[in-house]
Amino acid sequence: MIDCSRLGRLVYLVTALFIAAGVFGCATTRSTTPSGPPPQAAARTEKTVAPGPVQRPAYQGSVMAAYYPSPDKIDFCGEPVPLGQEDVRERFDKEFTLVVYNHAQVYRWLKRKGRYFPWIEERLRRLNLPEDLKYVAIAESEPPLNTPEKKKSADMRYDFAVSPDGAFQYLADLYRSFNSWPLVLAAYNYSEKRIMDESRAQGARDFYHMMLPQETERYVFRILAIKAVLSDPARYGYELPKGAGYP
Repeated sequence: MIDCSRLGRLVYLVTALFIAAGVFGCATTRSTTPSGPPPQAAARTEKTVAPGPVQRPAYQGSVMAAYYPSPDKIDFCGEPVPLGQEDVRERFDKEFTLVVYNHAQVYRWLKRKGRYFPWIEERLRRLNLPEDLKYVAIAESEPPLNTPEKKKSADMRYDFAVSPDGAFQYLADLYRSFNSWPLVLAAYNYSEKRIMDESRAQGARDFYHMMLPQETERYVFRILAIKAVLSDPARYGYELPKGAGYP
């Protein structure tokens, strides 16, 4: 007669073996089955995935990386700049290049143009002065980067930041002395007495034929470059959208 306790242990062991075989079999099956689609299906899936949305600028104007040559002709307050002289053209082209590709600065000027230009132009008309003098106010408001700021006149009445009308009147007084707007700009930057002394020493009354400090020469040509760009910004790729200017 079979011992019941031995029979029970035998049934228990057999049952445990079947259960273990099932568990390991399932584990083996899961480990050998790929978790994703077959390689061919994955490749097909990658090809059909649509690209995500591309972030665009809030406003897309004209291309800004194009090359813009400096203008062939320009005047200031009605006086032509002798760009036919190679040295004059090169000095002008240098400042024009620095201004026309300074996109951040030019757009700042364009944004402020509607706020300040009508106000400045009205004062120039009242003083019977050329409209081009508004570009002097622009140059005085923000000196170029990496350039030492011009020493202000000892008389604060002639400082644009303190008294625009006084500064414009001072320019008119300088014109009565020099009868040349480029020399007026040079005298405003360098001082009236120094320009007179240099004119006598060099025997010249033409700014473009005088040897002056580099800061003063660049100051005059920078104002010419500011006029060239701001008087026709679209020509050089600048397009300010409606409503983007400062009120």
